[in-house]
Amino acid sequence: MEIKRLIPKDKMDIESVNKLKALDINLFKPIIPDLLEWTADANWPTTKEIGKLLLPLGRELVPHLRKIFASDDDCWKYSILVKLVINLPKSVLSEMEADLKRLAFNPTEREKQELVDEEAADILSLLYQT
Repeated sequence: MEIKRLIPKDKMDIESVNKLKALDINLFKPIIPDLLEWTADANWPTTKEIGKLLLPLGRELVPHLRKIFASDDDCWKYSILVKLVINLPKSVLSEMEADLKRLAFNPTEREKQELVDEEAADILSLLYQT
């Protein structure tokens, strides 16, 4: 089966995500950017499920997450923070500490409107908990 066929077709396509869950995680590494596109809104059903699917990749997600944080899609930043980043292990969060600090302490006006700064600050507080 060609893995690209399992990229969700729309925000409600949980069936494709469930098929991916049955596969070895290494098989869908090439489509990580495509999967992350279906996490652009925290209200989409695909967002939560793809977050769970990708979570075991840990550090391998960091470059992809940084691209989202560098984008101008503030809704996507919020969504990825609340549905995926918050669940990453502290070791992975520590690699993104500079990104999270920028979002939390030096947000754009639009990031503030989407509450990106508040979510990033909450995640940073988790990083510093013992």
